[in-house]
This record gives sequence, structure tokens and C-alpha cells, in this order.
Amino acid sequence: MAVGKVRTVLGDIDPEQMGYTLSHEHILTHPQGGGEKDNADHILDSFPKALEMLNIFKASGGGTIVEATPETWGRDVPGLYLASKTTGVHVIACTGYMNQDSGMTEREDHLTIDDIAEVEHKDITEGMDGTFVKAGWVKCGTSYCHITPNEEKAIRAGARVAKETGVVLHSHTTTGTMGLEILDILKEENFDPSRMILAHIDRFPDLWYHRRLLETGCNLIYDGPGKAKYYPDQLRVDLLKQLVADGFEDQIMLSNDMGRRSHHTVYGGGPGFTFIKEKFIPRLIDEGLSQEVVDKFMYKNPQRVYAMIK
Repeated sequence: MAVGKVRTVLGDIDPEQMGYTLSHEHILTHPQGGGEKDNADHILDSFPKALEMLNIFKASGGGTIVEATPETWGRDVPGLYLASKTTGVHVIACTGYMNQDSGMTEREDHLTIDDIAEVEHKDITEGMDGTFVKAGWVKCGTSYCHITPNEEKAIRAGARVAKETGVVLHSHTTTGTMGLEILDILKEENFDPSRMILAHIDRFPDLWYHRRLLETGCNLIYDGPGKAKYYPDQLRVDLLKQLVADGFEDQIMLSNDMGRRSHHTVYGGGPGFTFIKEKFIPRLIDEGLSQEVVDKFMYKNPQRVYAMIK
């Protein structure tokens, strides 16, 4: 299986050009539709602040942001393109969905798997939202401790499109749940689990569960460092040390999932895009992980999984 290019909003690049990568983040969002989606903390709609956060990230040594905002969460395709072009930070945008409560409506009730797949395929091969800017991965997602019919359709559509186009499939999980069930659906689709990423898994900090997921060959993102409400970082450190000792270092990535104003320093919150590099990685090394292993989390593993396969 040959490794190809990484599809960014500015075009395709070689995987080695990605540099230091945060594998699940949010730069520009504007969810609408009632309930939690109208929470102002979720709205990241300032283009000047987007430039500021990317410039801070770049100054700290950052190279690539994997942007996890789908159309149903207020994806800003022109904004991402201009922000990447202005700052020089690579941005990999997504097509697909988050989960039922994050933008799925009656529209999705009436869509078939093929309907969903058609839009996602076009987003990757032609351009998103009527532009020439292409998506570089497919997003799907699940609810807390269950998968709705619409979510299952999106998982199956995403798997088929990922196989057809060569991009990676990457799932939101609510509080880290339903990972094994997602993988069961992918097995029915004859989908290679090594082309699957499960995000937010450290919000369900169960070593047995993480081992079972990794044993399938899938990839995990720990994207909660610095967020005390999702358990103390010592728990993540201990889990990572054990999973590395178990031989899973090639299947793990780190990020922060900065999806709220209160997460971003440029909006007056924190910890911001530099937390992992400046605080969490030094802690991992102090706790005994090698620089080589950390570089896999931040460089080699993202380069492998976000590269399109042929």
C-alpha cells in the first residue's frame, strides 16, 4: 500500500512537510440550530483571532493543524484557506459529521448512505461548499453510549468514501465511548482499522478499553491534556506510559481539541495551542518517555495516517 500526499486546504503536500502536528483542533466554527449549538463559547468566528492563534502556534514550532469542524458545525472554508495562506500553517480540513446532537437534523433522517457519500466524495475530490478547497479527511461521530441511525449511516458512508479516495476516517466519540462498536461497523464495511482514528478516547481513561481498541490496529488521539474537567493529566501520562510499554507507540497521537473560546488564549481562555509542546511533552519526558516516542506522537504518526493511500 503506497503512501501518497496529504491534502491540505492549500493543496497536496508531502507528509514530511507537515512538521509538528496537532491532530484534532478547531480554528473557525459557528454552530447554529438551538440548544448546545447556540452556546456562545462554541463560536470561534474571529478571523483576526484565527490568524493570531495560528501565528502563536507557528512561533512555537508548529507546522500543521488538523481542523475538525464539519459543515454542520459551521465550517468556514474560505476562512481556513486564507488563514493558512496568510500564516503558512498547514491546515487539513474535514468533510462529514460530528454526531447526532451536533448538527444532524431532519435532513439527515432522509439521506441515504449513498447521498452522504456523494457529498463527502465531492468535498475531497472537487472542493467544499462550492469552492476549490478540498477536504483531507472524513469525520464521523457517535453519541454517549449509543449510535443513532443517522450516525451509523455517516460511519458507513465515511468508510466507503475513505476507501475510494484514500483519505483517513476519523471519529468523534462522546466521552470516549462506542469505540469498539464503531470498529464493529467498520468490520462489516471491510474497512482497514489502521485507516481509522478515534478521538477523545482519553475522556474514558480505561486501560483495558484502550488496549482492546489498539489491538484492532486503529489509531487513538489523546486530546484532553490541560483540560482538568476531563481528568487530571497524570492519568493520561500513566496510560500513555503503559500503552507505549505494550508496544502501541505507533498508533497514538496528541492534540488539545480546542473547540471553545474558553480553550483559546486569544479569546481570553486557555490552555491554547502551545500547551502540549510547552507543558505536556516536557512532563511526558520527565516521566520517562523518550523524545523518539514523543516525536512519533507529534510527527511520524500524523504523517502516516493523514497521508492518502494508493
